[in-house]
Amino acid sequence: MKKTFALILSLLLILTATACGGAGGSGGNASGSASGDKPKTGVAAIDVIGEDGIDWNHMTMEELYEMAKKEGGVVKIYATTTDANTAKKKIARDYPDVQWEFVQCDTDEVKGMIERDYDAGKVYADVLLVKDSSGEIYNDLVMYDIVKVYYPAVICEHISDDLLQYGMPLYSTFNPWFYNTRDFPDGVPIESWWDIVEGYNVDTKSYKDANGNDTQYWHVYTKDVKAPSYAALWAQLIVDGDALREQYKKQHNGEDLVITYTDKLQNSSFKHFPEDNAGVELFWRFSQMKTYELSDGDAVVTAVNESVNGPTLGLCSASKLDNRDMGMDIAWVTGLSPYTAQDAAAYVYVVSGCDNPAGARLYINYLLGGEDGKSGCYQTFDKLGHWSVRDDVVYEKSGIEYEEVGLKAPDFEKIFEYYSSVGDYWDLWSSWRSK
Repeated sequence: MKKTFALILSLLLILTATACGGAGGSGGNASGSASGDKPKTGVAAIDVIGEDGIDWNHMTMEELYEMAKKEGGVVKIYATTTDANTAKKKIARDYPDVQWEFVQCDTDEVKGMIERDYDAGKVYADVLLVKDSSGEIYNDLVMYDIVKVYYPAVICEHISDDLLQYGMPLYSTFNPWFYNTRDFPDGVPIESWWDIVEGYNVDTKSYKDANGNDTQYWHVYTKDVKAPSYAALWAQLIVDGDALREQYKKQHNGEDLVITYTDKLQNSSFKHFPEDNAGVELFWRFSQMKTYELSDGDAVVTAVNESVNGPTLGLCSASKLDNRDMGMDIAWVTGLSPYTAQDAAAYVYVVSGCDNPAGARLYINYLLGGEDGKSGCYQTFDKLGHWSVRDDVVYEKSGIEYEEVGLKAPDFEKIFEYYSSVGDYWDLWSSWRSK
């Protein structure tokens, strides 16, 4: 994929003549064709020439800088993390002849902001940096060419193909289960997702046995199950129902999983789950557990630390492990089968119709560390709960290898099929929970 070439002056003239001036304008490499084809993403898009005739993916940072200076505008960065502002300050020192502006955005609102700008034909942002656990950004923005995926070829050589499929990843992270290390000093107390729903009674289809005794083992605290990153995780487990079925059989000495949720389905045009799926069975059993939903991840890990009612698990952001520094006895659950969690990567995009397509790509290159991983600020994102997506750059602050965690690259096309139904069925099924 790697190419070496000199950018001739005529490209600058092309850029000047075709600079983005409105929604759906130039500046991308993964756009749909004139026949209405969906934009290409992943490895297949790396060698695609932009509709403006520019081979963006094989340009050097210096070439992008020269073009960005010609653009002469302010590169506006919409991001859901303040680390992007730290990056802005650093790139302003290294590339002083371009102006940079950071706009802090809320994760739940930024997608709507980009869509409204696009529909109005008044595009303000040049760069979008956001997590996409649910596939909403991919399915609603990338596939409709509202934002474009920029794949700098030299950097992509150091990133796994499966992580490139839905966008340009910046770093990996996840939403883990937490456990109490005082109660379980020997390490992670569960082997798979089936251990979380321990105590479920297939005869009563609840956590009460025939005599009305409570058989639930774990006390569970979690963030809002319907929130995008958590609903997406459950949707991914449904997509991987066959793997969950095999894991159950392995753990139970060849015993087949009993499906108990079928008569609880109320499929409609608004919500739909498959009828014989181990992931749905897991979700049904989870919905029948007595759980405590908390609005704040710090509260979740505090509950795990206290564990006042017995064995406790909590589900929230990986970054909440930093509460150990305040004396909490907590740790991540890692190494679950068939996988611990979804790889909830942060992705970075060029906004279609932007005024500064070269400046946007220069910033993205800088975020990712440039050709060698050092020509930029990639280490800015080395934090607890983050892993580098580059095979030539290692993040160390999490203290555990990416492979040991056991994360699954998402399948956004399939997740999207069940994602919204997770919330609908959670409301319905949890309302039926045995008291």
